[in-house]
Amino acid sequence: MLLKPSDVIQPVLTDEEVQECLATAQCLLKSMQDRGDLHTRGVLERYIDIVMGEIAEQSVIKWVQSQGKFAQSAVDKTSGRPDSGRDVLFHSREGRSISCSVKSSLSVHHSNVADMLSQFHLASKQSEIRGINIQVYFWLDLSSKPRVTVPTEKNMAIIGWLGRKDLKGIAESAYATEARPVVRAPLNGMRPMRDLLELLG
Repeated sequence: MLLKPSDVIQPVLTDEEVQECLATAQCLLKSMQDRGDLHTRGVLERYIDIVMGEIAEQSVIKWVQSQGKFAQSAVDKTSGRPDSGRDVLFHSREGRSISCSVKSSLSVHHSNVADMLSQFHLASKQSEIRGINIQVYFWLDLSSKPRVTVPTEKNMAIIGWLGRKDLKGIAESAYATEARPVVRAPLNGMRPMRDLLELLG
């Protein structure tokens, strides 16, 4: 069954939570280096990408915790070292730790969630796959009044998730705008976030 717009989660962060993400991003900016399979980014672009990642992670953690489940950051943001690709830790119903990768992406040309579900893929390559893989999307809205021309926590959604087994054997294809591969896992083929809760303790 295809993932529907009604399945995605639109989280709400407080101003204080967003400011905390901004402060963390400022700390990470000092030590982060661009990967070789990304285009060369300026400082502002790198900062915006980090901010979106931090807000995405915080949104996932907050939503899962609001459902009575365990979730916490898997990364020491002050270590000055690259993380291992584990963004969030969950607990299974049996109590074991599950590593989660949270991918944040920005839609420039599509502001309708249904269009994003049908047009986009999980923004991950096979080497980045973890036990749980979650996609978060931000979107601009260039036709609204007023226009939304920069990323905002008001225009974002936790799309869905896939487990490692769901992605086993799925081929990679070229990322549309980068020299990096991406798994061919369409967003509308992801699992609803509420289904994830059944696996978590």
